Amino acid sequence: MKKLRNISVAFLIGLMGVSSSIVYANPANDDISIIASSQPSIKTSTGAVTLIVPSDESVNFQIYSITGQIVKTATVSHGSTTIELPKGYYIVKCIHWSKSVIVK
Repeated sequence: MKKLRNISVAFLIGLMGVSSSIVYANPANDDISIIASSQPSIKTSTGAVTLIVPSDESVNFQIYSITGQIVKTATVSHGSTTIELPKGYYIVKCIHWSKSVIVK
């Protein structure tokens, strides 16, 4: 029953678009390996968001205000781009995920 619950939780997290690193247990020597995700990520700082693309692909980002109006769009190739924003709540979307962030 516990295994079914874990699978259900993982399935729901996948449906919500939450990304995280995947952790696998190696049964041969009981070590834990962390597989780093190559998906884009986002960091917030005072008055800005930083969009990070670790792979060589170009990723289009859209930043929406909490009311649904598009505030900024950006295409980021390998590396990062910092976008200054006023204080507030925003939704950042790309092809891999959508996340809500708070800019302080």
